[in-house]
Amino acid sequence: MSGTRPSIFLGDDDLDLSRFAPKSAPEKPPVPPETVRKVSEEGGFPSRTPQLHAVARPQPPQRPVLPKSGRTVLLNARITQRAHDRFHEIIKTERLRYEIGELMHRVTLGEVVERALAALEREIGQGGDVK
Repeated sequence: MSGTRPSIFLGDDDLDLSRFAPKSAPEKPPVPPETVRKVSEEGGFPSRTPQLHAVARPQPPQRPVLPKSGRTVLLNARITQRAHDRFHEIIKTERLRYEIGELMHRVTLGEVVERALAALEREIGQGGDVK
């Protein structure tokens, strides 16, 4: 390599650039901004410029902060439809008790399972028959 870059015009001594010249004046007078604004609004194209009287976006409703239950382990089990319905009927009954003020917290499926497990452990401890 010689260290110099070759010219892209090498050998083109007859390159005619006389057609290219800066424009002397605008071809048409510019349209006033008021006219552009009026025509665009009539055509249904609103301005994108920020409005001073724009309404602030409403804040999304705050979700109530529920106390942490400490239940973080997933228990996945196959049960019969009857057992599923019984669990959810218990939850519905307990939530009604919460809504009328008999309970101080909302009952979850995890709590119902823990209470059922405690009842089973008491039954086993008393020598009861477990099916």
